[in-house]
Amino acid sequence: MKTDGNTNMLWRGKHLMVNILFTRAGLAQQIWVENDSGALLFDTGDGTLRDVIDSGLDMRRLRELFYTHGHFDHMGGLHSLLGFLRMVGRRETLPVNAPEGCTEVFSAVVNFKRCYPESVPFKIPCRELQDREKIETAGMIVEARAVIHCGSVEDGIIQDRVPAMGYRISCRGETVAITGDTGLCDSLRELVKGVDLAVIEATAGKKTDLSPAMLEKVHLAEDVAAELGRTAKEYILVHKGKR
Repeated sequence: MKTDGNTNMLWRGKHLMVNILFTRAGLAQQIWVENDSGALLFDTGDGTLRDVIDSGLDMRRLRELFYTHGHFDHMGGLHSLLGFLRMVGRRETLPVNAPEGCTEVFSAVVNFKRCYPESVPFKIPCRELQDREKIETAGMIVEARAVIHCGSVEDGIIQDRVPAMGYRISCRGETVAITGDTGLCDSLRELVKGVDLAVIEATAGKKTDLSPAMLEKVHLAEDVAAELGRTAKEYILVHKGKR
């Protein structure tokens, strides 16, 4: 499966449903995964709250948040999401999971709690994830896999590597992989191979649009991502940059 567009890309398997609410490099990405027992949200870019509500999804089914990394287009909507849940009186604990050292995400949670020290009716525990760590939640098993992702800016300068994870989500023999932003690395190939659905970032148009260093350390190109996707049963290319 190769899907173009930015919003409401929907995949239904036997036990898992994946709703890519919005995805565009440098703006936002948010991916909702659910089964009969509940839902998980992977990344909360700007506009997440609006996208969840406009998609008709039931926020009461949300069990945990997972982050691929801390860049603004993947976590910028966290404060507003937490604020909405506070306003509607959520009581159920909402764990926040992110790679070890993901300062942007964890500091946003700390700051939210400081803003409302006496009036947040639900707990927000933070968990720093290690490579290959597994979490069982809402009838799903989520395995974190470390990937390679460095920051970059418009002029092509490659910045330092940031804590970054891809995820495998399994439910009753069905498996979905979400790569997050990543360079081409062995752990990425392992993450995607053989899954029922691979959600793969494809920021650049063609391999020739990127330097070898960018391809290995920062982002994938669409043709490279498609080749990788063919090692899965189905795939969707997401997080494309401006074409």
